[in-house]
Amino acid sequence: MKILLAKTAGFCMGVRRALETVLRAMEQNHQKIYTYGPLIHNPQVLELLAERGIMILQPGEAPSEGLVVIRAHGIPPDERQTLQTSGACVIDATCPRVAKVQAIIHRWASQGFSTLIVGDADHPEVRGLMGHTLGRGFVVSTPQDIAALPALENVIVVAQTTQSEGLFDHLVQEIKTRFPEAKIFNTICDATASRQSEVAELARQVEALVVVGGRNSGNTQRLVEISQATGIPTYHVENEQELDLEEMSRYRLVGVTAGASTPHWLISNVVSTLKHAWAFRPGSWFNYLFRAWRFFLKSNLYVALGAGCLSYTSSLLQDVEPLFMYFFVAFFYISAMHILYHFTDEASKLNDPVQTLFYGRHRRFLRLSGAASALAALILGFLLGKVAFVFILVMTGLGLLYNIKVIPKTLAGLTHINKLKEIPGSKPVFTAVAWGVLAALIPVVCSEQQLSAATAVAFFFVAGLIFIRSGLFEILAIEGDRVVGKETLAIALGRQRTLNLLFLSAVLLIALMLTAAWLRVIPTLGYVLVLCVFYALGYLLFYRQGLMEAGLLLESLVEGNMVLAGWLAFLWDPYYRLF
Repeated sequence: MKILLAKTAGFCMGVRRALETVLRAMEQNHQKIYTYGPLIHNPQVLELLAERGIMILQPGEAPSEGLVVIRAHGIPPDERQTLQTSGACVIDATCPRVAKVQAIIHRWASQGFSTLIVGDADHPEVRGLMGHTLGRGFVVSTPQDIAALPALENVIVVAQTTQSEGLFDHLVQEIKTRFPEAKIFNTICDATASRQSEVAELARQVEALVVVGGRNSGNTQRLVEISQATGIPTYHVENEQELDLEEMSRYRLVGVTAGASTPHWLISNVVSTLKHAWAFRPGSWFNYLFRAWRFFLKSNLYVALGAGCLSYTSSLLQDVEPLFMYFFVAFFYISAMHILYHFTDEASKLNDPVQTLFYGRHRRFLRLSGAASALAALILGFLLGKVAFVFILVMTGLGLLYNIKVIPKTLAGLTHINKLKEIPGSKPVFTAVAWGVLAALIPVVCSEQQLSAATAVAFFFVAGLIFIRSGLFEILAIEGDRVVGKETLAIALGRQRTLNLLFLSAVLLIALMLTAAWLRVIPTLGYVLVLCVFYALGYLLFYRQGLMEAGLLLESLVEGNMVLAGWLAFLWDPYYRLF
């Protein structure tokens, strides 16, 4: 299926500005943060903000402390005055274009003009605009509303910024018939007009159109109405889980647009899910093959296989006999930890819709397999010896502590960090260290050999590959992570700087492997494994150049690097001597 995504889909400037204001306030650790009314008309974002302690004030409410953010829609002057005298700190995030309409109304109302607002009477923006009319404002949305107006002498006409251009033009003609001298101000936002015209154009190019956005969002509803008026099948969804994938699989070309209150990660989730809708078309053997691969990937069997391969590779780098038990300790431990992490991570549902759908459908199987994998890893660790068992037990404990408040209160008060996961950039580092210990240290400590320089090289080889992998996944997940408040490396450094760091890490890893092999610290396998690092550079470059985006293909390629290391090591293995 081919997807055409509207260029104007998603947050408008005003909504993005308001959300950024709240996110900055959260990063500054204000004790109490309120929004005056729902920040945006999107239930998913509001739910996430509520989970982070953001409280919503109703009209007229004014707390005596904390921080109050005025949303993009604006508010009436009297309510603003109440807030400013309440004792709370007030940040005005009113959209500049809404503020411009307020200024127009106030200027002409001060000269005795009556204001006609073309819009929805119950919309919060219109409520705010009415507060500037000095009691001489009227809201009209139909010709009947205009006919019911009293006799007025001096009239100006403005529009709700998210109003339909077609409706505004039609009502202006009706208004001019009754009030020929009326002054007309088309205050519909340029972004709104562009969004609506693009939907009409997009509808002529595709077989069906999906509109993403909250059902209580007026501008989203107007996009749906415009699309429906063209006659093509139109689907209004709030998130990817509402898509009927079997029905969508009938189409070859689908358009996607979104309302001004729809975050980019929700749009990306819908697009990503639609790209796999063809797999739900019955009757094709290729679809069954695709589903089998998706199951292998999303059930964490593939990444667990990669962990086993790295354990095997690390053993050979240290001249340790690669026992099957080492392989399966890594396999079962990584499988268990990935399943546990997905079930406990708030951002997972935002960043990987296919994974979320998969976990929803196979919840019981995954929980059972996760528990069985954890038990198997501990049993195998016990059989390998006390040291291996303690390593696995400690790493499991640290994995569980990662999401728990373990930082002392005194230190937490100074750093505003309560959990290990709140340390900026901690996840890729902790993950890389855990994989390094699992794949490089366990084989050598369970053998009769001593720790050596080769152990350090094996550790950094595994940790380096995993750091690059985890760093890229954090870049892909940056928007969802930021909304739920995760302190990731990509958020701390930014997308571009994080990519640069990953490139630098790959270059340093190449230098390490070549130098260690040349000095005979590790076997000649080190030369061969440099191919894995170049492989990592390749997918980083493809992503940077926009040749590859988040999805099953990129995930398969990234996770496949560990399996590639295992295959290269297998071919090099002295027992086979194919290299």
